[in-house]
Amino acid sequence: MRKNTLLLKEISIEKKLRKKTFLIPFTTILCASILLIGIGCCMHLFQQGFYWAFIPASFFAHSFLIITVHDGSHKAITKTKYDRLIVNISAALIFIPFYGEHYRKYHLIHHGYTNTDLDPLASPLLKDLYHKNRYLYMLMETIPVLYSSYLIFDFNKRENAQRVTNSLQINKLYFILSIFLSVIWFITINPPFYFVLFTLLLLNLISVVRNWCEHMGTALERKTNTYWFPMGFGIGNHDVHHQHPNLSWLTLKIGLIRREKNSNPIKTLKGIFFDKAFTFYKPK
Repeated sequence: MRKNTLLLKEISIEKKLRKKTFLIPFTTILCASILLIGIGCCMHLFQQGFYWAFIPASFFAHSFLIITVHDGSHKAITKTKYDRLIVNISAALIFIPFYGEHYRKYHLIHHGYTNTDLDPLASPLLKDLYHKNRYLYMLMETIPVLYSSYLIFDFNKRENAQRVTNSLQINKLYFILSIFLSVIWFITINPPFYFVLFTLLLLNLISVVRNWCEHMGTALERKTNTYWFPMGFGIGNHDVHHQHPNLSWLTLKIGLIRREKNSNPIKTLKGIFFDKAFTFYKPK
């Protein structure tokens, strides 16, 4: 009963925020801009010899992706077709132009088929590797492009996935635009190569741990967790997010304050390293 009451409050919060047409888009762009400035400051520190600066930059980039690419994929920013443009521009600004369109496609599939064999984030290949050799699975998850590309290839070649993948197409114009903007942006600011490399590598690791926080644990009656994550911008309100993917990060952030958390990165890492019962949640 309390859970449903809280959910109704979050829906009510979203409605109130949306009454001011530009409030959520403005807040999102403002926060995204601040996070980009934060990455820029970290880059400057890196150039001055403070090589640890890529660590906060990675968390800034992760938060930036949550409020732009993630929310844009769900049309939770402007509620219009322009959210897809925001997705691709945002990916270009942190030098992962290939990410926007692909993330949107496979993340939406994940929401439609959570924890099933058609879930790209918990495919049979992933689950099989996890149960056979958990530490090899963890190692493979830390390989950003190669391993992800292989999982997408494996997912797309399956017959039962064709209908799903065909319904969500990659927009080539957006894809090309994202690459073009990323190249121009790189030439313009000329970032240190190792700063970009280390930031993206750690960003991938942060995202992996966050994914484990979301859909893994020992309470197999759950579909997702409600959890705390550093600079999570509401993404930890994940159970509500799966029930209502169109709620903005701002609403989820406000709602998360009221909700009991059942997970966090430390608990997740402890479970995946040491608890044999810790595994992927099963479909409901």
